[in-house]
Amino acid sequence: MKTVFFFFTVFFLWVNPVAQTAEIRNSYHAATKSETEANSFYNLVKNTKASDKPEMVAYKGAAKALLARYEPLAKRKQKLKEGIEWVESAVAKSPKSVEIRLIRLSIQENIPKFLKYNENIEEDRKFIKEALPSIKDAGLVEMINGYLKEFSKK
Repeated sequence: MKTVFFFFTVFFLWVNPVAQTAEIRNSYHAATKSETEANSFYNLVKNTKASDKPEMVAYKGAAKALLARYEPLAKRKQKLKEGIEWVESAVAKSPKSVEIRLIRLSIQENIPKFLKYNENIEEDRKFIKEALPSIKDAGLVEMINGYLKEFSKK
């Protein structure tokens, strides 16, 4: 009986983060489509703390940046700045994370150029493309290829 309980616990601990990661990735993609989807995505990551896993920190920053587009103009820049700070914090903690670099790339490519948050586009795109053949996470590979095909400007 102890063995069954042990395997069930290990299986649950392994499967739950994988399912959660897929849900967050899918929700991030959907969040670009509407304010409702952006709010749903934010609700998934809103309890993330700065000390959490860097990928989650980056997703929280992305959620804040996405929600900024629905704010009144007077508040938009500050909200976007908060999101960028979360993303840059994640990059600083884990600069070799392809997923974090993809998140930053997606933000930098899709915000207006006059906001001047576009200095890492080429660097991140190159980093992601060079890392792509060695990525073992099929979900992440699918996310990258989907982004590059659907959204990326080059």
